[in-house]
Amino acid sequence: MEEAAAPYAAPKQITYENTFITEPEGYGEQYVFKRHKVQAVLKQALRERMEGQQYDPVKAAQYAKQLADDLREKIKALGYDRHKLVVQVTLGQKKGQAMRVVSRCLWDTHSDSSASELYENETLYCVCQVYGLYYE
Repeated sequence: MEEAAAPYAAPKQITYENTFITEPEGYGEQYVFKRHKVQAVLKQALRERMEGQQYDPVKAAQYAKQLADDLREKIKALGYDRHKLVVQVTLGQKKGQAMRVVSRCLWDTHSDSSASELYENETLYCVCQVYGLYYE
């Protein structure tokens, strides 16, 4: 006679408890959104990607989307796990016109922040804005 297989125990259910930490400083200084670090990433990425580029109206939208995705990945690598990142890239043709990019946000000035960078050459301009919103 064969013995019946031993029944497997049901997996243990994990219960998470609230930490009551409502600010990024509670997790450590590395979780605070630092504008100067993000600004440096934006400046370097824009210089690398846009230098020598000519404005092409057919490819501009796709290029802006790719740039925004690349910037998001580079900024995530800085370790902002507790922040929701919003990246906005405005890419346009430069023909002597005036351009102003303005934004408004409702946020906690203690834990949320933003960074922006502008790149221009003879044929195009590119404005990148990154918003870091702390969430629990």
